[in-house]
Amino acid sequence: MKKTKEKKKKRPLSVKARILLGILGLAVCFALVYVSWYLIRFRFYRGYKKYLKDYEYEQATALNLGNETVSSVPGYKLVCENEYLKLYTDTATSYIAVYDKRSGEITYSNPLDADSDTKANPTNKNFLKSTLLVYYYNSKVSSTYMDNYSKCIKLGQFDYEGINNGIRYLYKIGNTEPIVDKDTGETSENTYFEIPLEFRLDGDSVVASIPAKGIKEHGNGFIYRIHMLRTMGAAGAEDEGYIVVPNGSGSLIHFNNGKNSSSNTYSQYIYEIDPMVATYTSMEYTKGVRLPIYGFYFENRKTILAEVEAGATVSVLNAQVSGSVNSYNTCFPIFCIRNTDNLVMFGNSKDDTYIMEENFYDINYTVRYHFLDKEHEGYVGIAGYYREKLEKEGKLTRNTEKKDLPFYYDIISGVKETGHILGVQYLHSFSMTTFDQAAQIAQDLDKNGISNQIMNLQGWFNGGYYHDAPHDIRILGKLGGRSGLEKLNDTMESLGGKLYADVAFQKVSFADKHYPYNFESSRYYGGGYVAAFGLLDPSSLRNTSSLGYSETRYNLLSPKFLNRYVDSFVKKFKKIDVGGISLRDLGNTLSSDKLRINITDREQALNIVLGQFDTISGMGKKIMVDNANAYAFGYCDDIINVPYKDNDYFVCDETIPLYQMIIHGYIDYSSDLLNDENVYNSNELYLYLIETGSAPHFNFTWNSSSDMKETGLNRFYSTTYETMKDDAIGIYNKLNEVLKNVSGEMIIDHQINGDCRMVEYSNGVKIYVNYGLTEGEINGVKIPSKSYTWEGK
Repeated sequence: MKKTKEKKKKRPLSVKARILLGILGLAVCFALVYVSWYLIRFRFYRGYKKYLKDYEYEQATALNLGNETVSSVPGYKLVCENEYLKLYTDTATSYIAVYDKRSGEITYSNPLDADSDTKANPTNKNFLKSTLLVYYYNSKVSSTYMDNYSKCIKLGQFDYEGINNGIRYLYKIGNTEPIVDKDTGETSENTYFEIPLEFRLDGDSVVASIPAKGIKEHGNGFIYRIHMLRTMGAAGAEDEGYIVVPNGSGSLIHFNNGKNSSSNTYSQYIYEIDPMVATYTSMEYTKGVRLPIYGFYFENRKTILAEVEAGATVSVLNAQVSGSVNSYNTCFPIFCIRNTDNLVMFGNSKDDTYIMEENFYDINYTVRYHFLDKEHEGYVGIAGYYREKLEKEGKLTRNTEKKDLPFYYDIISGVKETGHILGVQYLHSFSMTTFDQAAQIAQDLDKNGISNQIMNLQGWFNGGYYHDAPHDIRILGKLGGRSGLEKLNDTMESLGGKLYADVAFQKVSFADKHYPYNFESSRYYGGGYVAAFGLLDPSSLRNTSSLGYSETRYNLLSPKFLNRYVDSFVKKFKKIDVGGISLRDLGNTLSSDKLRINITDREQALNIVLGQFDTISGMGKKIMVDNANAYAFGYCDDIINVPYKDNDYFVCDETIPLYQMIIHGYIDYSSDLLNDENVYNSNELYLYLIETGSAPHFNFTWNSSSDMKETGLNRFYSTTYETMKDDAIGIYNKLNEVLKNVSGEMIIDHQINGDCRMVEYSNGVKIYVNYGLTEGEINGVKIPSKSYTWEGK
């Protein structure tokens, strides 16, 4: 009889094993919860997409080119016309011409006599005969270019079709023949590009656009820059007039000014360069481009205003005078449709390589060319026309209130300072100006006759000046808390002034230890790492330094998460009784996010930013913007730190107040900070502020500025109110004596005669300024050297 084997009894788990399994189970659960939280909150978050905009690639229509008995443009065929303009084209070259019915002037997309240009070599003649110039990378990220004359138009590799009120040209740029392998017989695509270029007639303007939806890349070519219509509106060597560029406050470049070295070009990014593609070093300090416009004035003939309507966020404005590479004075946009980045391999700079973004930006790159009437001549007409356009679009609203010149001042309240406990370093906040002390400053200014005060309160919450990310609001108790803040607002309102509470939404200080910088910050494309910025180190010229104070370094919040912070802040801030909000960076900083799996380009970032302006304006509070780009104008009650002159580029001939001519009488604005005594004691500064209609701007603290010498704000060394107030009040009174007479008025004229300037306002007041060392004269009015005068009212 066989013995049956007895089943072995399972030994129960020991207590220790059960505890370990329990811990392991909890760890797995925690990991799952964490991963789920991460995926939902960060990786799969798409709340920003409601702000993104798209465009339609218009379907082609039949094109019936007009057969006029007598053409207004010989050799060209009529595409369409309206009460102002006729749009013509030459289908053999794809060039266009615009005939202005009001003046009889003709503007060509390309010069008619390019082949006879003695200044241009064969390559530059091809450029003159091109409507597009394409820069691209091959598969090895080596850069080269093709012009669409020698590589397309000359070869007949283009077609055209009708669109609503216009024409679309379809270019095939490059060698379209396939490459045949001699050994195996296999074929592969050559490098060439299909690019559409559209022209539409719309009122008194022609709209030119390159819809990216129609761009196709073939072979091993990857486009990264497109020069569009380099010679549209170009002036010849015999023309008199100038180019208007938005350099700082604005500049004029006279046609044929002789500054024709190949290095003497004007080139600036509109709205400044994207921080995510900029270099770490800063070779010079320059004032950024805040307006997406440029223009041409042909003396006693015509004025053209060009407006970059779409793609300005990724464009570079380029201008050059005749005599360098050809005989023409040109200004045009360069669209950066994708970017590259440097990838350091194995930590060794010798192994650096460049990688390019996989896709180009899907933008309908658009420039609108306005052909202005006789009432809008020159740079004054350009400013006036653009101002009127913005007003019609609801982006500017007249402010006709008669009042004294505003007196702008920042109050630094809470400041972070490094402390130590038992040798351990930490940051804590201390008070430079309490809310009560800020009220005392306002009351003292009022007693000294300054009734129109604009206070920008900095460092009032979340740790001070370099505050934590504004997802919540923690008003510093040592400054006076919420009740003290609201009492300060009551004081400002009782004095007839305004209080703005300052906040930075996009630049998040390293001092914020709770900010998930690794998840919510913008990233570089190359290494995929988080971008970090800071102050300029004068020894290395790197702009990523802390200069010994970690709070001065910052990450850029990705535009994808911007609305989450704005929504949270607004929900809390609207309950606080403060009249206004001051936006430190929302109106002047535009950053992409190059996270490879989900890139957000700058045009998308702009749409997101505009959505946040809508949210903020929905509170019903006043809005002040620091150094505002034009897209923020529609939301601004005040703008601070407006440049009162241009960058002193050699190719530029005159500084003009283009920015101020657009917004004066609509938005009140101030100059840069004037606390540096070397600046405010300069007589020339008065002249600039008077010419541009700029209010003064100061920075005050109740305590001595020396208290900040061991902090990240040690660059502010002349802020003590008791020390500064007499000079500040004196400067203000001197300016107010003149500029209070033009409060709420538009600038309707501006003239230049040597070192002298004349500014005329809509109420008839005329202000005359002389920057020269000797007596000057303009319009028969004599002005003492380095002085000013005015007449009217």
